[in-house]
Amino acid sequence: MYERTPAPMIRQRGSLLLVVDHDSTGTDLPDLPSDPQVTTVVVATAEPPETLVLRALLNSALAPGCATVRLVLAGAGAADADGWCPARQLADSLGLPVIAPDGPVIALPGMLFVVGGGWWTFRPGAGPLAEGPRQPATPWQRAVTRPVPAGARLVATPIPAGIWLHGGDEPADADDPVLAVPSDPARVTLVIGRPGSADPDPQALIEYVRELAPAAGDELVLVPYGPGGRYVDDLAARLPGDAVAAVRVDAGLVGAEPDGATVRIVVDDAGLPGWRPPAQRLRYYGGDAPRLLEWRAPMPHLPALDVGTQRLREGWLVEVVRCGLWVRPEHVDDDTVRRMPAHPERLLLLVGTPSGPPAATVWPAVRWLLDALPDNELRYLQPVLPTGTAQPDGFPDAWTLTPDAEVMPVPPGVPDAADGWSDDPGCSGGRDDDPARQPALP
Repeated sequence: MYERTPAPMIRQRGSLLLVVDHDSTGTDLPDLPSDPQVTTVVVATAEPPETLVLRALLNSALAPGCATVRLVLAGAGAADADGWCPARQLADSLGLPVIAPDGPVIALPGMLFVVGGGWWTFRPGAGPLAEGPRQPATPWQRAVTRPVPAGARLVATPIPAGIWLHGGDEPADADDPVLAVPSDPARVTLVIGRPGSADPDPQALIEYVRELAPAAGDELVLVPYGPGGRYVDDLAARLPGDAVAAVRVDAGLVGAEPDGATVRIVVDDAGLPGWRPPAQRLRYYGGDAPRLLEWRAPMPHLPALDVGTQRLREGWLVEVVRCGLWVRPEHVDDDTVRRMPAHPERLLLLVGTPSGPPAATVWPAVRWLLDALPDNELRYLQPVLPTGTAQPDGFPDAWTLTPDAEVMPVPPGVPDAADGWSDDPGCSGGRDDDPARQPALP
């Protein structure tokens, strides 16, 4: 005997309406801000319901004050050859505007995002209106929609937090961690670089960001992603005072510590998590050295003397800077080191100042610091010593810090410095890959 398939049913969950199959046991619901004018309808059936069925369910469930329906159903806003789609049909039958996606939707805290597509508003008897990839729309959503320079090796991919600028043209995977970069309603985030892809065209990158920045508000957020993120610091230094008032730099993509605390992690060219930079967040203003906003103490058991600074021993401090760690005399205050950009593949350990070799009394303090660093950081650590400094016994080969605060890598043929950490009893770690490349700034 033929059994009729039970019709879908509708359930109310706070400000949301959930359309489910009759035998459904539960569905994860998006966490969205409440809007009395907009009713969000999440369709979670095994097969999309017919428009007539959906209209019948909504006719009895929509509140009298509902002005717009936000339909969360993958592809409901994708028109066929005749320009029709489920969302348009539903808008005409309900007599209400319907906002619907033209592709798959991912749910994030406070947002629904269409990967590789966007939301469309369908009004009864009118043509569709493109709304962008985010719902509810952020205040800056329309401001960041702009083409890249023609012929440039630069791709601008919308992500929930803003725009992802990279050199490769492969579509983003739905599980790419770049889609989980937190969104800030008040700030546009630009994620720069893509693991495994060519670096973006630096000139096109600068032109694109300069044109976008004035429309992005008072502060822009930059995040490096893979070695192509090497341009972040140069952009952060150039933009403030010109295109925006300030630029915030987040040191990497968001991850979690074993205790659940949020941490920013550098991602390598293979897309794997690298180290957790001591300087987690910084803010750049025009003409000034970056200001440290969030940092991880290199010596967790020691108190902080000031933001990002701890005393290693009498007369010697360790300071958290953008490029890594700086062991310096207590009386020295040199912004040239604080301005030095991060290296995309190394956590730099600078000992002394650009003006000349450090006193021999520094080396016990450096050894104490190294013994306190976790293996994950030692693996990527690269010592950098001022020009003329003798190579200390028991330490890996160092790169050179010139008097004008430029970092010069080890000459070709010299073993990678990171390989030496495991040779000393006080250190651990090591790595097998090729020596790091110098950051190539535009």
